[in-house]
Amino acid sequence: MLLRTENLSKQFGGVYALKGVNFEIAAGEVHGLVGENGAGKSTLIKMLTGVYRIEEGSVYWDGQKVNITDPAQSRNLGINVIHQDRTLIPTFDGVENAYLGREYPHRGVQVNWKEMRENVEKVRDQLGIEIDLEQTAAELSPPQKTCLEIIRAMMNDCRLLILDEPTASLTDKEAEILFDIIARLKQRGTAVLYVSHRMDEIFRLTDRITVFKNGTMVGCVDTESTDKEQLVAMMTDEWTGEGIRHNASFGKVLLQASDIRTQDGIMKHGTIQVREKEILGVFGLGGSGRTELLEAIYGYRPIKEGSVFIDGEKQTRLSPANSIARGMILISEDRRGKAIIEGLSVKDNILLSSIDSYSRHGYLDEKKEKADVREKAEALKIKMAGMDQRMIELSGGNQQKVVFARALMTQPRVFLCDEPTQAVDIMTRGEIHRLLREKADEGNAVVYVSSDLKEILEVADTVQIVAQGETREILPNKDLTTTEVLSYCYTEA
Repeated sequence: MLLRTENLSKQFGGVYALKGVNFEIAAGEVHGLVGENGAGKSTLIKMLTGVYRIEEGSVYWDGQKVNITDPAQSRNLGINVIHQDRTLIPTFDGVENAYLGREYPHRGVQVNWKEMRENVEKVRDQLGIEIDLEQTAAELSPPQKTCLEIIRAMMNDCRLLILDEPTASLTDKEAEILFDIIARLKQRGTAVLYVSHRMDEIFRLTDRITVFKNGTMVGCVDTESTDKEQLVAMMTDEWTGEGIRHNASFGKVLLQASDIRTQDGIMKHGTIQVREKEILGVFGLGGSGRTELLEAIYGYRPIKEGSVFIDGEKQTRLSPANSIARGMILISEDRRGKAIIEGLSVKDNILLSSIDSYSRHGYLDEKKEKADVREKAEALKIKMAGMDQRMIELSGGNQQKVVFARALMTQPRVFLCDEPTQAVDIMTRGEIHRLLREKADEGNAVVYVSSDLKEILEVADTVQIVAQGETREILPNKDLTTTEVLSYCYTEA
C-alpha cells in the first residue's frame, strides 16, 4: 500500500473529530471518501497534509512509518491536495499562485519570471485548461480558481492527489477536464483520494469507497459491488429522501429587478421577478452572470443601470445593509471569502447581521443572544462542541448551516441563494431544500442559483435561464427536462 493509517485519531476540546481510523490507499487507485459533513473527512485530509499535528495513531508511507509535521513535509512525500476551500493568495496572479510552496527559478540573483511562466503555461496546456494567468486570484471565478489549484498540484511530483469536493463549483465541461486528468494519473500509478458528496462522480471514478460516520470509519467497499442506497445507509440511519414538492399558485411579486447592468459589464441585461411562495431557480452555464446578477440585486456588486423593487418599493440605494433592512438576504457561493469569519465563534457568526437588535440602552442582552442562537442551532441541527467553538473548526456543511442561521436571524422575506448546497452532504442538502420550501410556503420568496441542473429541477417552481450576461426564457417547472433547459442555454440570443 502507498498510504496506510493505523488508529488515527484527533480531538478538539475533548471531542473526537476522528477516532481509530484504519485507512489505506494503493498506488494507481482512485479511492472515494464519503460521509456526512462533520463525519471526519476533512480532519483526515488535514492530518495527512500536515495542517493538523498527528498526536494519536500512525501513518505509513510506502511501508515506512512517517511523522508528518507540516504541509511542506507532506508535499515532499508526494502528497498534494486541492481543498474545497480554495487556498490561493488573492493579490497573486496565476503564475505566482501556481508556484506557492515551490522554489522560484533564478537567473543569477534575479527571479526568472519567464521560465516560471513557461513552466506554468506548459502544465496548463497539458491539462487543457483555459485560464488567464495574468489575472489575480481575486479576479478569477470559483471554477477558474479550482482550475488554478489543479495546475499548482500537477506541478509537483505527485504520488497521491487528494481532491476535496473538486467539482463543487465547476461546469460539466470543466469537470470532464478534471476526470480526464484523474484517468491519466491513474494510468501512471498516481493514487487519487476523491472526496465528494456527488454520488454519480463517486461511482463513475472510483475503485473503492471508504465511508465515514461521526468521526469513525464505518467500512470500505468495492465500488462495483455497492450502490447509492447501500452507501447512504452506511453514512446515516435517518435519511429518507427529500420529497420536495412544487407550488403552482403564488402571491404578489416580492422582488422585481429590471434591466440590471453591472459596472464591470458581466451582467449586461438582467430582469427577474419572484413572488410570494415561489422558488425561482436561476440556471446558466459557467460565466453566464448568475452570481453577478444576485450580487447586483443585493447591492454587493455596483450597477450601471437598472432598478430593484422589494415588495413594490424601489430601492434608491443598493447596499447589503439596506437589503437586510428591507428584508432581503444573500447566501453567497463564496462561503469562506464572503459569508463567514473563521476566527470568530459560532455564536458571533450567527449574530453578525442582527447584533444591533440585541442592544438595550447601550448594552447587549447576552441572555437573549444565547437563547436565540441556541434555538437556531438546534432547529438547523448544527453539529458543534458549543456556541463558542470557532467557525474554522466546523465542517463545511455545518458552516453553511451557520450561514443560514444568521440569515434567519434577520427575518428575511426574500432569500437570494447562490449555490447554497455547494460541498454539503446528502442530508444537509435535503435539510436546506426543505428549509427553503418551508420559508416559501410561509409566503416568502426564494431565488435559487445552482450549477447542478438536476438540483434546480428538484427544487424550483419556475426556472429562469441566464446566458451570456442576459436573462432569457422563464420556464414553469412542469415536466421540464435537463435537455430542454440546456437547449436554451446553448441557443444564441
